Amino acid sequence: MEKRRLFYLDHLRVVLTVLVLVHHTAITYGADGSWVYEDVEPTNGLSVTAIILTLFTAINQSYFMGLFFFLSGYFTPPSFNRKGAKVFLKDRLIHLGIPLIFYTFLIGPFIQYIVGFKNEYSFSEFYQKEILTLHSINIGPLWFVEALLIFSILYIAYRKFFLGIQQASKDFPSNRKLFFTAISLGIAAFLIRLGWPTGVGILGLQFGYFPSYILLFIAGTTAYQHNWLDQISVKTVKLWAMISAITIPILPIALIATGALEGNMHVSGGWGFQAFVYAMWEPFVCIGICLWLLSMFKTRHNVTKKMWRTLSESAYTLYIIHPLVLVSISLYLHQFDLPALLKFLIVAGTGPVIGFVLSAWICKIPGIKRIL
Repeated sequence: MEKRRLFYLDHLRVVLTVLVLVHHTAITYGADGSWVYEDVEPTNGLSVTAIILTLFTAINQSYFMGLFFFLSGYFTPPSFNRKGAKVFLKDRLIHLGIPLIFYTFLIGPFIQYIVGFKNEYSFSEFYQKEILTLHSINIGPLWFVEALLIFSILYIAYRKFFLGIQQASKDFPSNRKLFFTAISLGIAAFLIRLGWPTGVGILGLQFGYFPSYILLFIAGTTAYQHNWLDQISVKTVKLWAMISAITIPILPIALIATGALEGNMHVSGGWGFQAFVYAMWEPFVCIGICLWLLSMFKTRHNVTKKMWRTLSESAYTLYIIHPLVLVSISLYLHQFDLPALLKFLIVAGTGPVIGFVLSAWICKIPGIKRIL
């Protein structure tokens, strides 16, 4: 028997999608990170704007994509149950594979062209030289779709070969288990980043972040199977929210103490103190914020309205097209001599609005909902 629709999870996914746009806008205007377009002048050390935006993106990175994987994992078992393996795989290939191909060979190349090559080649010449030769493959934020497609295929294999074994009911993890999970995730991330620092990966997959992504996807499937979302206690949420609040300032304090303001910041990987602190910091922030968001949305946002339904139906489309929206607005603002923080606020404010309007229009195209 399928469970009732949990509207708050749809609403949470909408908010996370908006946060993705704001996150990438922050990188455009000075935050540390990787994005297709950066509109900042290089300086010695970090500016105040860069410090603020980098802390903002660091907090986001600790949890928001992991929470996306949790939500995707949660909705995977009921979809599989309804459709069976063959139809589920077919739908995943359509819903995930077609947008991935569309972005990789159309949206991504067009953004690359207008950002870095429009003064050198015509688009046709650029496409033949960079894209058709596979010299430049830009998956962009669709790395998430790519990873989710891989996870879905692995889930099918799991259901086929292992789920037939009788499984005992699992209670929501105790605080002790959550603590040791956080420690384990931090150590795993630190070790993986020795070989695969953040910002480095294959076909857009940054393996340094994947310990938490994999675990949260599995946690999502387990949460559905064992009703974990109904077992999260207020006491647990408050405890981990407090742990996250205490943990958040540890990273900037550690980085400042080790020379980050002078440009000495090495958090991406390697046998360094900064990299170790960052790897251990992330899961403690992640668990607290994820639990708090799930609890808060469940309590306050589990009744849907027409606006929320429209936003929810358009969120996936917005995720796919948002780089084009953000880069277009940022390139237009480039001509104006405005402070980086002001530009950030303008793009972060207008990007989601324009993006949702455009996405809602795209979703009305006949037949498009089969894909999106």
